[in-house]
Amino acid sequence: MGRLDDYRSALLVADPAVSDAALEQVLEGAGPDFDLFVIDHGLGPSWHERTGHAEFRDSRLTAEALYLAQESALRDIDAALNAQGIAYVLIKGGATRLALYDNPALRACHDLDLLVCPDDRVRAASVLVDTGFRASPESKSISRELVLSRGDVDIDLHWGLLREGRLRFEDVPAMLARRERSHGTWMLSAGDALFLLLVHPAFTKHLGGFDMGLHRVADIVAFLHRTEVDMMDVTVSLVANGVATAGWTTLRWVQMLTAPQPVPGLESLLSTLAPGRLRRAWLNGWLERDLSARMATAHWVRLFGFTPLLHDAPGDVLRAFSGRIRARRRSAADMAAFRDLAG
Repeated sequence: MGRLDDYRSALLVADPAVSDAALEQVLEGAGPDFDLFVIDHGLGPSWHERTGHAEFRDSRLTAEALYLAQESALRDIDAALNAQGIAYVLIKGGATRLALYDNPALRACHDLDLLVCPDDRVRAASVLVDTGFRASPESKSISRELVLSRGDVDIDLHWGLLREGRLRFEDVPAMLARRERSHGTWMLSAGDALFLLLVHPAFTKHLGGFDMGLHRVADIVAFLHRTEVDMMDVTVSLVANGVATAGWTTLRWVQMLTAPQPVPGLESLLSTLAPGRLRRAWLNGWLERDLSARMATAHWVRLFGFTPLLHDAPGDVLRAFSGRIRARRRSAADMAAFRDLAG
């Protein structure tokens, strides 16, 4: 059995059409380390929920305990930021599990991600520090995010969706203007949430099996099954930002790992976003060989052989490269903005 087959077998737990009996058969025929593979890729709690097998129990208890701590912290954060009039949204896994899962505690989520306007970043961080969080600025990421911790809860405070220059028009204020109140917090609109689900794992996780995890693949499948969204708006946003190819590549990865189970809207989106023949062939080959996982220790190979092709045009690649340089040059000034908060 190849690695893609392992991914597919593990992801069966996220398909309600697959019976519990079928999951039992998968476990019976799997290798001795399949349970560890499932847990390492973020699906241990779901496998315990569906099968009750003891080997997944600890991963579920850990996920549920962390969920309770995170939800308590999120209530404090929501109250504090709202009181100061700071617009924010909960993004990525912390929001996805609330919006898409009947039991959100089963969706493994190691930290909470918040998005604020760039102009509010220092004020928002100050409010979180006053709420008991400790700021830990890191020079390599301070251009777009700040890590804050309180007990077992880690917060990634973002004022950019991706590394500077990745998108043509990263309009965070517009996204915040479209935000929606749900599950006691603020979330992105459905269209903005899908945009982020498609673009973020391509650039930041390289769609690598372990880096991305299978829980993020399950998120996209659940979104397409359960959420109504104007796909044309999402397509326009991807094209306008020069990342339609990134969206296509993420969806192609999802298609590979869920075949032959159908996913609503997947084929149509793939057709609409498809890049040219040569680029499509290269990216297909990369995914089929699981090269992002195989090259996990050769980061430069992924940076040169995969990431540039996720941009739609050479100018987009140049802009991303220039943005990286600008962020590095500005690192000292960005760190200085949070010096008082970090003590």
